[in-house]
Amino acid sequence: MSFVRLGWTTLKSQFPSVIILFLYQLLWGLFLYRLVDTAVTALLQRYPDPPPTALSRILFLLEGQINLWSNPDVRLYCWLLVGMAVLRLILTPLIQAGIFYGFTPAESRSPGFPLFRGMKEFGKPVLLFYGLELILALLPAFWIVPRLLSLWPGLAGVETPITTWLAGFGWVLGWLIYGWLIRQCLLFAQFGYLFKAGVWNSLLLCFRSLLQAISISAILGAFGLLLFLLFGTASWVWTGMLALILQQTYPFFRNTFRVWRIASQFHLWQSKTQKS
Repeated sequence: MSFVRLGWTTLKSQFPSVIILFLYQLLWGLFLYRLVDTAVTALLQRYPDPPPTALSRILFLLEGQINLWSNPDVRLYCWLLVGMAVLRLILTPLIQAGIFYGFTPAESRSPGFPLFRGMKEFGKPVLLFYGLELILALLPAFWIVPRLLSLWPGLAGVETPITTWLAGFGWVLGWLIYGWLIRQCLLFAQFGYLFKAGVWNSLLLCFRSLLQAISISAILGAFGLLLFLLFGTASWVWTGMLALILQQTYPFFRNTFRVWRIASQFHLWQSKTQKS
């Protein structure tokens, strides 16, 4: 709990970065909403439900397949989606680099806003670590996804054996645990590289302090889950404008817990580095 409290103290100095991260995700959500509203909703409004004849639905699907390959608007929306996804893959590690830079002592920082200064100082190495994290996290997909697809006929069946459900749940749970371990190891490796303490030494510290790192993630994850349930329940009970406000403000609290977790892990790494 001491590292969680230290992380909260650091979080208060990182509050402007949390607000920028919230606005960044809010704009991304607005882009997706506008894309769905202009492209997908207009298409679904033409769906014949109920169809006047049995042939109408088939003709609708055939027309959709033809337009998918020949309509320039479809290609435009696809390129917009790809471009925004690439932009998000670039901006996310840059913002994370700014958060990391906020952990440096104030007297050793360069002049300027820490978030933007960190993008310049730490941007390139954090971008490389982020790409490595994506590759390592997605690598098991080539092995796990085919096995999950092989279980799909059993999962979709009416009388599904419990062993089939357990097998699918086991693959997904193992993948999630593996992904968390990869993120945790690379987080400590980034701390070691950015703050000149050594990458390999930081990786060893990560494995030695794994139980404490798990406890930090479990504590803040439990708080985040509780907040998610409260927001979800309130949105479900009180629909309307209040539900819309809660849905739009929830990413702010989610980003707060994200930065809080990173700050707590940084203090854990720092304490282990000073002792070694």
